[in-house]
Amino acid sequence: MDIVKAFTDAWNIYIKNFFTIFLATLVVIILGALTLGLLFIPLMIGLQMLFVKAKRGEAIALNDIFAPVNRFFALFFGNIWIVILVAVGLLLLIVPGLCWASWWMYSLLFIFDKKLGIGAGMRASKEVVRKNNLWMHLLFLILASVVAHLGSYIFWVGIFLTFPLGWGAVACAYADESK
Repeated sequence: MDIVKAFTDAWNIYIKNFFTIFLATLVVIILGALTLGLLFIPLMIGLQMLFVKAKRGEAIALNDIFAPVNRFFALFFGNIWIVILVAVGLLLLIVPGLCWASWWMYSLLFIFDKKLGIGAGMRASKEVVRKNNLWMHLLFLILASVVAHLGSYIFWVGIFLTFPLGWGAVACAYADESK
């Protein structure tokens, strides 16, 4: 797990595809809010997949963020299941919740990208994280979350930079580690 490389790759992809990623972030935020959060997860995975596709050398387009809507139920219920399990883990002395959050940080990307079911996506994510250092992934997840949400504290203007950068770094790490 190379934390610096994930953030560097995300930054380079963001700069090279600024207009597309900026508009995609705007669409995720607006449609996520208008649907009361219902479409937020699939659109967020769509935003992350822009980074994955760019990392793989594929062309990206704004309408790519809508592709995960086709896997809405798997992504929606997968997210709910992961949130519940991580919350229970946090209640059980915090450490299990942090480990589980790290294990399953790529689950939704696996579910969409590899067309896996919820359980298979969670297992694939756990295997990748265990193979590539659990504690570095925990540190990376914390850093990516802080970066992603940092912009909301800067008069909401920074969110268009920090939100896609933080979650784009997770997507870049996924692209590197899920080969």
